Amino acid sequence: MPDPAYLHEIEKDVKQTVKGYIKDIKKEFTDIPSIVFKAEPGDASKILEDKVEKGVYDMVMIQGSSEQESWFQKPVAMDIVRNVPCPVFIVEPDTRYQPFKKIVYATDYKEEDVSTLKRLTRLAKPFRPAILTLHITDDEQFRKRLLMEGFDSMIREKVGYENVSVKVLEVKDDMDEAESFANQAKSEKANLIVVLKENRNFFERLFKSSFTAELVKQTQLPVLVFHQAK
Repeated sequence: MPDPAYLHEIEKDVKQTVKGYIKDIKKEFTDIPSIVFKAEPGDASKILEDKVEKGVYDMVMIQGSSEQESWFQKPVAMDIVRNVPCPVFIVEPDTRYQPFKKIVYATDYKEEDVSTLKRLTRLAKPFRPAILTLHITDDEQFRKRLLMEGFDSMIREKVGYENVSVKVLEVKDDMDEAESFANQAKSEKANLIVVLKENRNFFERLFKSSFTAELVKQTQLPVLVFHQAK
C-alpha cells in the first residue's frame, strides 16, 4: 500500500493544478456552476458507484485518451463506464466545444431504448439536436419490417420529440457492426455518440473495436454512455 504521506503530497499537487484550471475557467466564463475539488483514496469505480446510488452525483465525466492509449484500453475508465449507474460522459483531451447538433444513438430497438431516448432528449434539449437512432443488422427482413411498420413515427410519438430519425444498416461482408456504426457516425458528422450499456452485445463489440477507438481519437468525438433506469 502506498505511503499515506506520499499520497497526501500527490493530493496537494493535484489540488493546486485543479485550482489553476478553475481560475483560468473563471477568467474566460462568468456564469459557471460551482466547481469543488475533492480527493478520495480507493477504487474510483466503487466510490462513484456508491455516491451515485446515494444520490450524491447524477452524472460522471471522465477524460478520454492520452496520446499513448485510448480510454477504451484503460481498465479504470471502463470499470467506471460499466459499473457506475448514471450517465458517463467521456470527452477527449483538448476537445474544442461544439453544440450537440447531431447525435447518433446506437439502438437494438428494445423497449428500454425509448426511456433512454427520453432521457437523452431532456439532457440535450437546449441544443435542439437531430437524433439519429442507428441499428446495425445482418437481417434484411428486420430492416424491411421496421420500414413497413413506420417505426420512425412510433419512436417520435413515444419519445415525444420530433427531430428523431431511424436508420437500419446492413452489415457488409467485410465489415463488423462496430465498424459500420463508426463509419456512419462519421458520415453523419455527428457531434456525439450515445450508447446504452444494457445493449450489452453491441456495447462490448463497439468498445473492443480498434476502428471505433481510432475514430473517436481522431475526431475527438465525445461518447455518452447511459445505464438503463432502475
